[in-house]
Amino acid sequence: MPREHLFLDGEEDTIHANEIVPKTPKEKRANWWFYHKVHVIVGVLLVALAGGLIYSLLSKTAPDYTIAVVGGLYSEDMANALEAELAPYGEDRNGDGQVEVQVITYPIGDSSADPQVQEANSVRLMGDASEFTSVIYLINGDSFEWMQNQGGFFAYTDGSTPPEDASDYENMRVAWSDCKGLTAMDLSVNSLSKEEVQDYMSSFYMALRMIDGTNFENNAGDVDYYKDCQAMFQRLIDGTPVEADS
Repeated sequence: MPREHLFLDGEEDTIHANEIVPKTPKEKRANWWFYHKVHVIVGVLLVALAGGLIYSLLSKTAPDYTIAVVGGLYSEDMANALEAELAPYGEDRNGDGQVEVQVITYPIGDSSADPQVQEANSVRLMGDASEFTSVIYLINGDSFEWMQNQGGFFAYTDGSTPPEDASDYENMRVAWSDCKGLTAMDLSVNSLSKEEVQDYMSSFYMALRMIDGTNFENNAGDVDYYKDCQAMFQRLIDGTPVEADS
C-alpha cells in the first residue's frame, strides 16, 4: 500500500534530507550559541546581580551611632531628617570619612495600635538592648517608666548608675525642650512645619542606658562606644556640634 511504503521504506524518507550538520569548530560553536544564548545571557545577569548584592553587603559599613526612638515618630521622613540633623553632633568612629547616625524607631505605648504589633516592637527593642545597639534613647514619658520598671535600665545623665529601685527619673533623663541641639533641629516634613514637629516632640526625653553592672562593661569596644555616645549626648544638651566643640 502506498502509505505503508512511505513509513516502512527508509530509503524513501526525505524529511531530514536537507538537515545541516555542523562540521567545523566554528560551525559547531555557532550552532551551540544559537541554542544556548538565552541560557547564557540569563546566567550572566543572575551572576552579576548576585555579585552586586554580595559586594553591597560586604562593603556596607556599620553606622557610627545608633539611636533608639521609643514611642514612635510621625513618619519615616521625620526619622530620616533626624538622622541627618544628629550627624553633626557625632564623630567619625569607623574612619570612613563621614558620620552616619542610624535612627531605629520602636512605636511602643500606643493604646490604639494592634497588640501583636506592640508585642513585636517590644521584642525588637529587647533585641536592641541585648545587643548594646543603642546607648542614646529618645523616649516619651510612658515608655521611659515602662522600661525603667523592668528592673532598671537607664543611667543618670552623667553616666553613673542609679541605686536599685531609684525613682528620681528627673536625674535620668533630659527633656527634649532642654536639649539645645534637639530644639534647633529642622525636622519638618511635608505635612508638618519645623515648629509643629518641635511641638510634637516636646513630650520626649533624651536618656542614656546603663553600662555599669552589665556584661558590656567588660568589652573594650562597648566601653569606647558608650563613652563616644556620652560625649554626643552632652553635645546635644549643650547644642554644640563637633566642629563647634573642637
